[in-house]
Amino acid sequence: MHVINCILQGLLTGAILSIMLGTVFFSLIKNSLSSGFKTGVYIAIGVILCDIIFITLAILSTEFANFLESNQHTISIVGGSVLLLMGLAMFVRAKPKTDAGKDFKSSSKSAVYYIGNGFLLNILNPVNFFSWLAISSLLKIKFHYQINDQIIYFTACLFSIFMVEIAIAYFASLLKKQMTDKLVQRINQASGLVFIGVGIKLILSL
Repeated sequence: MHVINCILQGLLTGAILSIMLGTVFFSLIKNSLSSGFKTGVYIAIGVILCDIIFITLAILSTEFANFLESNQHTISIVGGSVLLLMGLAMFVRAKPKTDAGKDFKSSSKSAVYYIGNGFLLNILNPVNFFSWLAISSLLKIKFHYQINDQIIYFTACLFSIFMVEIAIAYFASLLKKQMTDKLVQRINQASGLVFIGVGIKLILSL
């Protein structure tokens, strides 16, 4: 029964984390619309790979957690600045290079590029690591989860996040043929503004 509770709690936590509006959410929609479902899957894989590293460090590495906490201001400024620049570039280049009414061309960029994109978006925001660190601490202190319990819980979290992000990518890709150049431009601009907003928040929040 305890194992089932760990799984259910992990699935619920993962679902909540994955639908929180942020850079990854908008990147999934933007890339799935412009380049198809597979690009969204690759981005989701990159996010999960980064989360696995974050979770492992949160569970096992007290020294690394202390290092990040002591350098949180610098890390937030660097990560926020990169996201800000990415958002500005996305906003300025929002107009798709296609003719109105035509399907958008599949991207020639490799799977590694999109996996790296998801990984980078996740790792640039130190809030993601501290979220996992807080959850890990809560599990240990309040719920007295042992290492095996935490592994089950976080595995369920990652599975839930991956499935929700794949679903987002899939439903976004279904709308691809209905997209006009103008609508895609607005989506790209909105995504850029989210990146800019998150970047500014990271820079000014500490």
